[in-house]
Amino acid sequence: MPGSFAPLIRRRAVLASAAVVLGAALGGCGFTVRRTSGPPTFTPEELVDIGEFSTLDELGIARAKESQSLRLDFRAGTIAKADVGLPDSSHGPDVVANKGEKLQLTIRGTTGTLEADTDHVRFFTTDTSPELSVVTYFLTAETLDEYGQLLRDAVSDYGLDSEAVERWIEGTRDDPGGKSSYAVGVGDSLGFDVGYDLRYDGGKEIQVIIVSVSKLSQ
Repeated sequence: MPGSFAPLIRRRAVLASAAVVLGAALGGCGFTVRRTSGPPTFTPEELVDIGEFSTLDELGIARAKESQSLRLDFRAGTIAKADVGLPDSSHGPDVVANKGEKLQLTIRGTTGTLEADTDHVRFFTTDTSPELSVVTYFLTAETLDEYGQLLRDAVSDYGLDSEAVERWIEGTRDDPGGKSSYAVGVGDSLGFDVGYDLRYDGGKEIQVIIVSVSKLSQ
């Protein structure tokens, strides 16, 4: 090996060894040494979730997944990005539960609180808006009876139109193997609009409802 390369290799070896020693020293002093690439990792202490409402930065999402709880304040009709740890230029995050788990979602309004179990919550905004304007999440059911019960619960809990719901249920019972994409209406009894977008396909094992939460339209 040419002599000019030997000092360079020795310097690299010394630097690598120093990095290992520094990492061990910081760890022993209570510091968390994070990876510079890939998804972030957090200590068990960092994942303890004690806030009244969740944040939506990387740590907040990790806490929500760990605790299986996502708590949002929608009393203003929107969510300020600054209030949930996001810069005003950020896009809307997705919060997806760990495989096989669900999140207990709560959204507080001025006259009540929405509660739901879901595995996926999305937030809509633009990179020029300081607010998250719409929250959507997904409900699922394995049978038409379960699906219909979710709709009837929304009538009593959120104020969806009962006649529209019953009309859809009866029509689908006449053709349970069919397909239906239908916006059944909006309820506003919690102080914000709750919209139910039905995605029913009798040929599939899992039926989906897309629920959207937005500012009161009236």
